[in-house]
Amino acid sequence: MVPWLDIALRVVILIGMLLSWLGTFVPIFPATAVIWGLALIYGIVTGFGSRGAILFGVITLLTVGSWVTDEVFGVAGARKGGARWPSILLASIVGLIGSLTFTPIIGLLLTVAALFLAESYYKQDPEKAWLATKSMLIGWGWAIGARLIIGLSQVFLWILWAWF
Repeated sequence: MVPWLDIALRVVILIGMLLSWLGTFVPIFPATAVIWGLALIYGIVTGFGSRGAILFGVITLLTVGSWVTDEVFGVAGARKGGARWPSILLASIVGLIGSLTFTPIIGLLLTVAALFLAESYYKQDPEKAWLATKSMLIGWGWAIGARLIIGLSQVFLWILWAWF
């Protein structure tokens, strides 16, 4: 590859990765998957080599790990707040259907509403239901933090691969 074209490609991909990483703050934006996709494009265009293949493998594992953070942290938060498993399952199903039927943002809102309503119905105490719901939202906040770290790790690994 022509040297100036190689540098231009690396700069464009780096900018795309950093913008995607900032997108982690948007709950519905698949930032780590976009970072992974940009690393894949780089590997396809320039070749992976053994070092690139290993680093891309680690980037892939980080991507998969990031996909479960919302559920793990959200469920853990809801459970910490006293939510019952049936309420969490119902909220997750309602949120998934809402995301697929409408938009992911609507799905997020429906998840929160479903958990609150299910817990309110079961406990007959809106304050306790709000505590469980608030705890789930706090868990989602922790998930954003985890995805920020995961995404930054992906970018760092790609920089090691592409620039050093």
